[in-house]
Amino acid sequence: MPKENTVKADYLVATVPLTSISPERLNVFEELSTGGKFRRIFGYAGYVKDNFYVGDNGERLMLQATGSMADRIWPLIDTTWQGLSVARLDIQLTILVADADSVICRTIPSAAYKAIRMVNLGERGSTLYVGSSKSRCRLRMYNKTAEAGEERVQDMEKLRIELQTRDDYADRCLINMHAGSGDMFFRYYVSRMTDGFVTNLVDRAFQHSDMVSMIDVDTDKPDESRKVWLENTVLPALAKLSVSDKDYVREFLQKIKELLD
Repeated sequence: MPKENTVKADYLVATVPLTSISPERLNVFEELSTGGKFRRIFGYAGYVKDNFYVGDNGERLMLQATGSMADRIWPLIDTTWQGLSVARLDIQLTILVADADSVICRTIPSAAYKAIRMVNLGERGSTLYVGSSKSRCRLRMYNKTAEAGEERVQDMEKLRIELQTRDDYADRCLINMHAGSGDMFFRYYVSRMTDGFVTNLVDRAFQHSDMVSMIDVDTDKPDESRKVWLENTVLPALAKLSVSDKDYVREFLQKIKELLD
């Protein structure tokens, strides 16, 4: 079983060849989705139940989970599965502070990253994004109490700090979560992307954590993940679009042909 982490998974998307998974593990995923609603997602057909989707396209299995279900599903994913591709894995830490909006508005993001701060006028609820929307590693801080419409807890607000990882960063994130070094992985990027005050808040939350050293590995994924994306996302989208706008699809394919020539 994976070692304990203080941070929790909040969003997960992964695909893996059906031939890489044992029948026993497939049965576990099937049981979790039994009684769910049928859905087609990016060429995959499957079922969604309790914020968990599992489906396949005949060759690969897709797993998608949000919220607490994501934290329940990631330990079931074996990082040694041949052909595993983790498209997205978000991990989060929720901290009680006196004024979440004040912390967010005073946080100084690293100048190395693009940052956007969103502040509501006349009501509670601020958000800070560090890193672009397409970045493989993006940090989000927001007032969870205001976002969820909750009451204050012991006159404190919930500050949610999320690390959103994609592609090879998501692979590394999953490896560290399994190794019990998810806290150190989280802290490393928070300290790089924000300031000392936020890092100190995280350190205080981790004061009882073992803080296992982070595992930094090269997953050698970029080319393989792009192939999976092209085959399982772009091609199905083009097939659907060709029904309503064949001329556009022809022009698009012509541009690809020109690139190859």
